[in-house]
Amino acid sequence: MCLISTFINLNTGVLFVESPHCKMNLQIKIISDSHDGEKEEIDLNSRSYEVHSYGNEVNVWFSNAIGQPCALLRSSDSKYCSNKKILGLCRDVGSRLNFTNEAQFLLISEESVSDLNKRLSSMTADVQEGTSEPVQVNPMRFRPNLLISGGEPYSEDGWTNLKIGNNYFTSLGGCNRCQMVNSVYQAGKVWKSRDPLATLASYRRVKGKILFGILLKYHFCTEFALETDSWLQVGQEMHPN
Repeated sequence: MCLISTFINLNTGVLFVESPHCKMNLQIKIISDSHDGEKEEIDLNSRSYEVHSYGNEVNVWFSNAIGQPCALLRSSDSKYCSNKKILGLCRDVGSRLNFTNEAQFLLISEESVSDLNKRLSSMTADVQEGTSEPVQVNPMRFRPNLLISGGEPYSEDGWTNLKIGNNYFTSLGGCNRCQMVNSVYQAGKVWKSRDPLATLASYRRVKGKILFGILLKYHFCTEFALETDSWLQVGQEMHPN
């Protein structure tokens, strides 16, 4: 799945998908009323979801891209319930998670990534005596939704709330990292190493967890719900706490 790349045209409401395993690119209409399939119910992570399917053509494309049978499903109106008897009801609209399993947003700081890269360079030189290129990581290695800059490394660890534009968020704490951050995907192949997770473990381990970046919960504000300036945009100022 990591070899699949996507692009969304917000003007046309079309999702473009491509994979090195498929000759033709895929175009999917993401407008809420454009689903070809019917609604159905599935169980995932001990929760029941009402979902839309996208039809056989889309499923065949993704099956070829991944190499095993699969189906593309979209959560219907971001609603879930832990009790099947109240399917479709969401008691906390502000904390809806769709299919994610931890939080709505993940925030990474460029300064924190820069500090990590300095440590990676130092440790590589010490261990290998400069015989190879030092490991360096791009912020996208950590798959953030939000990338910020302008503060001190790891200052995000102490934030409780933040405002970006007209949008408000609450920090749910640090993001626990796993071996996935050690994988790089290039030229249709997966390359794995011991870093950056090993280096992060040397100074970012808290109660058995290796933390990097913070998880955020979005607070829906009806005052700005229909205004264009409620959108998150590149270059907006951020105000923590």
